[in-house]
This record gives sequence, structure tokens and C-alpha cells, in this order.
Amino acid sequence: MNFSEQPPSKQWAALTYRGEKFAEVWFKPEGEPFALTFRIPQKSFQIPGMGQQLTTENLLKAVGLTTEEVESWRHEGASPSGRNGSNSELRHPLPPPQDVTHLSVYVSLQPPPQAVAPKESCEPAIPEAKWQDLEARWNTILGLEASVETLRISMESLRAEMEASSRKTLTSEEKVHALGADVAQWNKAKGRVHFAQPKVREFIHRATWATGTPERKKLEELFKNHIRPRIPFPQMDHVVEQLENLLKDRQVLAAHGVSVYQECKSISADVQGALRTLQSNAAANATKKKGATGARGKHF
Repeated sequence: MNFSEQPPSKQWAALTYRGEKFAEVWFKPEGEPFALTFRIPQKSFQIPGMGQQLTTENLLKAVGLTTEEVESWRHEGASPSGRNGSNSELRHPLPPPQDVTHLSVYVSLQPPPQAVAPKESCEPAIPEAKWQDLEARWNTILGLEASVETLRISMESLRAEMEASSRKTLTSEEKVHALGADVAQWNKAKGRVHFAQPKVREFIHRATWATGTPERKKLEELFKNHIRPRIPFPQMDHVVEQLENLLKDRQVLAAHGVSVYQECKSISADVQGALRTLQSNAAANATKKKGATGARGKHF
């Protein structure tokens, strides 16, 4: 468990054993980012075979923590115990609560190395405004990437639509009665599909692989491990530049996607419009020819 990424609790979370709740946990009580509290109801100590299993070590295991991560701990009614997870009492069964409904166990964890401030440092603290700026840049990038992904999905659908319309053929009757000008206009519109398809493929490829580049993955790790938890890291100013470059790249990609999508949407509409005009005029021409043939038959 990466405790630094665990959000503070808003309510007690149940711990279960074989489907039955035996304790509850509260992560990061207010003002204590490296602490957690367990709460064991009195009835859990009465479950057959459970009493010996109710140790601080097993409670920690239930939430993915080890005794080596413990700085200090205590249970209600006892003095603080254990330093650096070395105290064997972590493995001893906890005592049932006396005159109360629950036994509370308080655990303080060792802060990660990055979070431990040097004892003597002349470096000024990083202003919160700088952290907020980095976070805002990253969130803007995520928003643009979401827009690009939406465009990619729409473009996939539009590409299939364009390819289907470009392969469309006329029926035998439409071929006989279609006007030459309509056929020429339809073929011209379909020809634009072939010129647009490379643009569509290029955008889909770029959008698909945009989030998989090493540079982007590195920035994502920095955000998760340092920017969001406010843990300083070297070359922060260089990261600002990297975020700015990535932001510009996403802005360009999103704008390009919008441009290609609008162009292809127009081409698809033109192809379908030209086909409708051709079919309408061919049908009218067929009706006109049949009418003329009928009129000649009556004359004779």
C-alpha cells in the first residue's frame, strides 16, 4: 500500500475476515498525514479463535502495511509503544476494551524519505501557489487529452462512414437513368474521401499514442508522487517547462483534430448530398421516360 496516496477518510472503513466485519479503520485523522486509527468492537474479541488474531501487526496487514513502517503506536488506555516497528508487542494479542464498546488503536507511520525535511536547510519552503500552478497545468493537459480522445472516437466512426460511402455503387436502374453531370459530381465528392483518409489515419495514430510517450509517463509519475502530495523534487523549474511544452503539444493536437474532423464531416455530407441528388434526378428521369413511352403507345 502506498500510504502517501491514500486519501484522508471521510468515514470508518470496515475490515472483514471471512465475510464478517471484525474492525474498522480511519486513515489520516485531521492534521496527521502519517497516522491511522483502528477501532475494534468488543464483540470481535468474543468470536471463537479471533482473540489471538487481534494484534496490531494483523490490523496493519489488513490494510497493506508492515510493522517496519510503524514509528509508534498505542492502544486506548496504554502508553505509546514501539519505535520503528521493532517492538514485539505489535504481535501480541490486544486486550478487550473495558467499560467501552470499542478498543481504539492509534498508529503513527514513518514519513517517507522525501517528506522528511532536512534538519539544517537554507532552502525556502515552496509556496503553495507554485504547487497549484503545476497542478493546474497538469489538469489542463488531462482535459485536453480527454477532448482528443473524444475526437479520436468520433473520427473512427466518421472514417468508417466515409469509407462506406466511397465504396457505394449505383443500382442498374440508377446507372441507366442518372444524369452525367450528377455522376461526375458524385465521383468528384467521393474522390475527396481518398485525399482525406491519410489525415484521419494520422490523427487517430497520434491521438492513440499521445499518452504513452516516456516523457508523458514521467510527468504523470511526478504528479502522483510529488506534485499532488506536495513533496519537493529537484529541477522544479525544468518541469514547468516540460509541462508547458506538453500543454502546447496537446493544444496543437486538439486543434488539428477539430480541423480534420470538420473537413471530413463536410466531405461526408457532400458525398451523401451528391448521391441523394443523383438518385432523385435519376428517379425523376425514369418516371419521365416511362411517361413518354406510355404517351407514344396511346398515340398508336
